[in-house]
Amino acid sequence: MNGLDGLCAPIERGNREKFVCEAEEVIFFKFCENEGDVQSTDDETNTFKPEFTHQVFGDQEVIFGYKGLKINMYYTVGSLKQYVKVQHSETVPVNSTVEPDNILHLISEQTPAGFTTNYNEFVMDMNKDKSFRPAGDLISSYKQDDKTFEIYHATFANPKFQEYHRRLQTFIIWYIDAASYIDDEDHSWNLYTLFEKVTCCGETRYKSIGFLSCYNYYCYPNKKRPRISQVLVLPPYQKCGHGAKLLTAMYDHACADPLVCDITVEDPSENFTRLRNFVDALKCSSLPSFQPDKLKEGFSKDMVTEAREKHKITAVQVRKIYELLRLRATDISNAEEYKKYRLEVKRRLNIPFQKEKKSLQKLEKFLQPQEYEAVLQSKSVDNQHEFLEKSYRDVELEYRKVIERLSAHVNV
Repeated sequence: MNGLDGLCAPIERGNREKFVCEAEEVIFFKFCENEGDVQSTDDETNTFKPEFTHQVFGDQEVIFGYKGLKINMYYTVGSLKQYVKVQHSETVPVNSTVEPDNILHLISEQTPAGFTTNYNEFVMDMNKDKSFRPAGDLISSYKQDDKTFEIYHATFANPKFQEYHRRLQTFIIWYIDAASYIDDEDHSWNLYTLFEKVTCCGETRYKSIGFLSCYNYYCYPNKKRPRISQVLVLPPYQKCGHGAKLLTAMYDHACADPLVCDITVEDPSENFTRLRNFVDALKCSSLPSFQPDKLKEGFSKDMVTEAREKHKITAVQVRKIYELLRLRATDISNAEEYKKYRLEVKRRLNIPFQKEKKSLQKLEKFLQPQEYEAVLQSKSVDNQHEFLEKSYRDVELEYRKVIERLSAHVNV
């Protein structure tokens, strides 16, 4: 509980509000290579704010007890050693019955790897960071805008990686809603980390860019099913295509394992669903069963078989990718062709209603006539049609966003 929850009479309401800060407005993250980066106040390139603060500062996402509050969280660019600096112009009066929130304590509770509040210690961390090297095995690399990026695979059996991950994972609290830390003693976790490799004046150093975690579940009779859990590209590097590169590398690495049956996702966000659809569509678009002439013939078992064998894509996801690629192959100006496409997608969307209809028919045996009539009215055909039409429009809109990206991409 933060100070606001226990606020009481001795502080007048007008003065009380002066000591309340919106957490997301006073927290600043920054990656630093040298002292100049720490001391610079006008460098917005590497400075960014959190998206969520409730897991640290409570559901109201406010901090009580300070005026002019500013919380700077500095990180070394590679190893992600952290330095926290809290500044404020005034605190709540000492005679108040409510103490100001203990900011450092609240942050430390969500920072298992710890942090320093000593500037000189952080300067030493920045110097040591020059020799930081990623833990794990290099599985992929690519160039973008004359920069080199590398992707590594590791498990928690690697102590060096385990230590690094404890610092890396702290970002999920600020950028993934309702996120929780994973068990770093469980070796069934597979982690994929992305770095920028920078070479200058004969020296090489690495910058942390993002990561993907997945867990190997059992798949009958003797295989495994990786389930993607968390994916995060750090804010300064977002919207640059790195997420697609990271997901593609993970797919390729998993597909090379003969024991992997397919790849699933745990509670995907809207943004990740779009990313996954993009990567899967790109992979499937080169398969024979997904060529335009085949797409127009309708959904087929060949599509499911080929996508699963080549890219470990689940049957449910294959169906979505079929619809997406068929929309791209459909001549929208041809009214009959476009109508045929819409009806096929709506038939899939209507499946839950058909199942519900069968359930209602069974329910009729156990209800009085007036009770059954009331249930039918709440499930009117008009409501179903309206819901179905809206669902279709939402689906097509999402597909079009992915198609637009497919049209613009060069390589993944």
